[in-house]
Amino acid sequence: MSPTPNRFFHLSLVFLVALNMVPHFSDFTVPVLGVGGLCLIWRLLYEYQVVPLPNFLTKLGMVIVAFYLVYQNFGQLLGLEAGSALLICAVGLKLIDGVGYRAAMILLFLNFMLLLARFLESQSLGITIFAGFDLIITTALLVQLHNSSRVKFNFVTLFKTGTKLFLQIAPFMILLFFVFPRFSTGFLNARSNRPALDGFKETMQPGSMSRLAQTNQPAFRVRFPAEVPVQGEMYWRGGILATNLNMKWERGTFDKSKPTKPGSLLKGATHYEILLEPVFNDWIFTLDRGIWVEHRNRFLQMNTMVMDGGIFILKKPHDSKYLYEAYSKPAVKEELGKKDRRVYLQAPENSDPRIIELISRISQNTKTNEAKAFRLMRFYQSQFRYTLEPGAMKTLELSEFLFEKKQGFCEHFAVSFAALMRLAGVPSRVVVGFQGGRKNSLSDYYLVTSKDAHAWTEIWSEEKKQWIRFDPTTMVAPLRFELGGDLYHSMSEEQLAQAQSGDDFLSKYQPGWIKQTYFALDALATNWNMFLLNFDRTGQKDFFAKLGFKNINQNLLLSVSLLILLSFFLWVRLASRKNRKKQNPAQKSYLRLRTRLAKKGIEKESYEGPSDFLDRAQKAWPEQKEGLQKFKKLYLESYYGMTDRYSEIDQVLKEIR
Repeated sequence: MSPTPNRFFHLSLVFLVALNMVPHFSDFTVPVLGVGGLCLIWRLLYEYQVVPLPNFLTKLGMVIVAFYLVYQNFGQLLGLEAGSALLICAVGLKLIDGVGYRAAMILLFLNFMLLLARFLESQSLGITIFAGFDLIITTALLVQLHNSSRVKFNFVTLFKTGTKLFLQIAPFMILLFFVFPRFSTGFLNARSNRPALDGFKETMQPGSMSRLAQTNQPAFRVRFPAEVPVQGEMYWRGGILATNLNMKWERGTFDKSKPTKPGSLLKGATHYEILLEPVFNDWIFTLDRGIWVEHRNRFLQMNTMVMDGGIFILKKPHDSKYLYEAYSKPAVKEELGKKDRRVYLQAPENSDPRIIELISRISQNTKTNEAKAFRLMRFYQSQFRYTLEPGAMKTLELSEFLFEKKQGFCEHFAVSFAALMRLAGVPSRVVVGFQGGRKNSLSDYYLVTSKDAHAWTEIWSEEKKQWIRFDPTTMVAPLRFELGGDLYHSMSEEQLAQAQSGDDFLSKYQPGWIKQTYFALDALATNWNMFLLNFDRTGQKDFFAKLGFKNINQNLLLSVSLLILLSFFLWVRLASRKNRKKQNPAQKSYLRLRTRLAKKGIEKESYEGPSDFLDRAQKAWPEQKEGLQKFKKLYLESYYGMTDRYSEIDQVLKEIR
């Protein structure tokens, strides 16, 4: 006899579906709103008897529309993103498919899958807390679905029931977390074709970095086990742009190779650990200049490549946070071949007499490339204004920025500086990444955000046989490098005008309670992510080694995990039997009678108590009216009056055939 869901259950189920769609909203807006939202509203209207459930043709049309929307948005029906979008649509459509026990069970298990899809993508502290809350509600609804007693719509009761059950199984879940063997595979690292953040793509043009710097999105967190570089030297190298199209630059084509661990060169290198957000496609950031990157994840290590200029990238972009260690050293001597020299000298012809005159001025009486660069730096110091809102350029011509606009963000200065150097016969390139980072005062890491996004220039030194960094933005806005992008861009123009130096501003600066709260929450979330990412196969092995189990292997851990699961199921089984033994004998007889009546087509409704149900049963089965009436009287006296009439109840039950 299947339970019949009541109104309380239906409304709770609608709430659960809506709750599970919230974490998917930013990534799957169209499926969540277009299909999920419509189905949620339809089901609510049905619950309040405003509309009926859709007929077969309507549901078929909605299924076709759902497939069409997913295909239009993702260009396919297979894959991680398309599959998740279809799952969202399936949950929504099942909500308006039926209202019985079977439909409810399917919906609950689909919600488990919806939660799992989000948890596989992100195991952040927020998602983990959300998952715990979601499991509490889902578990409580499973109990409620199979509870035949009348329960009013009371969220507090529901939450208490779910929490009690959740706490009972929590020890087993925690034990399995530490014991279940870790694995490393590329299967769960499937990646969608999401575009990288503006400013970190194959092409950069004026405005891309400044738009990014106006947001406040975390980019990565970095920990230094030993000495920490000064703020002005925190240049985080991401990519190199080599193809010059006036004020527009492109990455160009570089040879990729597998990096080789430098061995003894690691000695004396700056060592640090980075937790990178999954918003950069194939970019990997290192402190200028990285010599080695080592991932915790074996799959990521196998897919790491290195390109000219000490640029590390992934062959296959990653779709979740990942942790890696990196090592950096100052640039070493190298050779610039003829092919590379042609690449780094490529520049469009420019016949503007003002540019020709400027090139002549910086080249006059200079013998080295560095001397030309230093002279050009002084030109930027006196001519330009640094701003996050430079406005759009009419053209992408170099002369428009240099002699007309004269205001811009870091990318304006970097690309124009590199272009002028090339026109002066100096090999140059643009480097894109971040500059700065703000220490979380409540933890031991530095937070680098989109406000720290930066671009600078490197020129080739013939004398030193190496690439030298020149950053014209330091001449235009020196305070930006003393404070870091996060603090600098949060200051008003009045504060910037009053600050004599970075130290002067920092001595007066006091972060408000909102910022302190943000730091506290970010520290909790970061430490949680670090713990999860560090507890991989190696971390698990180290954990058991500290407990004295030095030679533990994956097969043994798997066996122990299966033993824990078996123990859990045996515990549930024994607890269930114990509860049945505690059951009132009168209640057992009542349940047997309900089973007998169900075979006659007389099923108890969820809103009925024993008295109302037995009264209705007498009308539906008049041949047994006398026996049912007698059973009702004896049952109520025994169950509620606590009198011993059990033998009489069993005798009456035998008579009801």
